[in-house]
Amino acid sequence: MRDGGIIATVAVARVDDRRERTRRRLQQAVVELSLHKGFQNLTVENLFERAGVTRATFYSHFRDKDQLLTSVAEAVVVDVLERFEQMTDEVEGRRLVALFEDARRQPDRLRVVLRGEGDGIALRYLADRVSAIVDDVDPITASGSRLDAPLARELAARAFSGQILAVLGWWIELDAPPSPIDVVNDLRTLAVLGRQPVPAHKPEASKSKPPPRKAPRQRNRK
Repeated sequence: MRDGGIIATVAVARVDDRRERTRRRLQQAVVELSLHKGFQNLTVENLFERAGVTRATFYSHFRDKDQLLTSVAEAVVVDVLERFEQMTDEVEGRRLVALFEDARRQPDRLRVVLRGEGDGIALRYLADRVSAIVDDVDPITASGSRLDAPLARELAARAFSGQILAVLGWWIELDAPPSPIDVVNDLRTLAVLGRQPVPAHKPEASKSKPPPRKAPRQRNRK
């Protein structure tokens, strides 16, 4: 009985591994084809043929192509946001640098999500997750706000997470992107300065010279 239990456990593990490999192939297929053709132009047949599986296998993993795309966003959250959420290093910007470093390792999947493929379903999922943790990631989000709590904290988290995703989407598309440290330093600087009023520039008053004095008029002598 004991040996039978071990064999059954091994068999289940092998099935789970096979299902996970199939799931990853389908996710890779939707990423590659979305970048090539656009998600809206894809059919389920395109996806399972690209992944090298059957139609029945596809539907044993996903309800439709939208659910497949959402699973890509879920994988991005795990792979890209894990250190972003869990790091305890309080050095300013360190966790944001980790976010950009991890994002650089997932360029294709992140491009599909940040481009808003699939009517933005994956992007909304990612944005919600980033916003949910951004308050704990960087205290800059709660600084400088004059709004009433609790609206201020939620609004600040949404605003800063929007900045992060917008910059990340721009950065990931560059052929020669600047380093994560440079991007994060500029992003943090803009986040702070963007909340402060910019003083109006007052041109210095020009120092005009007094008009030249006219020479006294001489009288003609007769």
